[in-house]
Amino acid sequence: MPLVLARIDCRLIHGQVVETWVPHTSADSLIVANDDLAGNPFLRSVMELAVPPAIRVSFCRLDEAIGVLACADRKGERSILLVAGTADAVTLRKAGAAFDLLNIGNLHFAAGKVEISPSVFFATEDFEALGWLRSHGVSVLVQGTPFEAGMSFEAEREQG
Repeated sequence: MPLVLARIDCRLIHGQVVETWVPHTSADSLIVANDDLAGNPFLRSVMELAVPPAIRVSFCRLDEAIGVLACADRKGERSILLVAGTADAVTLRKAGAAFDLLNIGNLHFAAGKVEISPSVFFATEDFEALGWLRSHGVSVLVQGTPFEAGMSFEAEREQG
């Protein structure tokens, strides 16, 4: 199974991903599905600086992600899929992305959001998106690094 981790992280590529998740999963590929980043060569180049040369990085639009995942699969790459938010995860799952576990590492605070962990805050639409994912067979785990105890998110949780 070449897709070794599907992760929501509003920061996308950063030290936490590169220094902990890549070695933990033995990933050799990062696939970043984000419409804004795909269209910004400067930000892509900055993010690529954080990635060791042995790790292939692909930046793509959400509507290109399934093709990029399929290509990585054909090549036998062990890929980490990174998206910035819950809506993007739902979009990719509806399009056919094959993940049954979704890791959530970072979702920044904003007014009206509820703290789930020190680095994860959900808005109403996040609860709804995660409820949809859970109802379609995806387990959701809030976990910053593989060395932290993860917290399972249950769709039955109510915004509090």
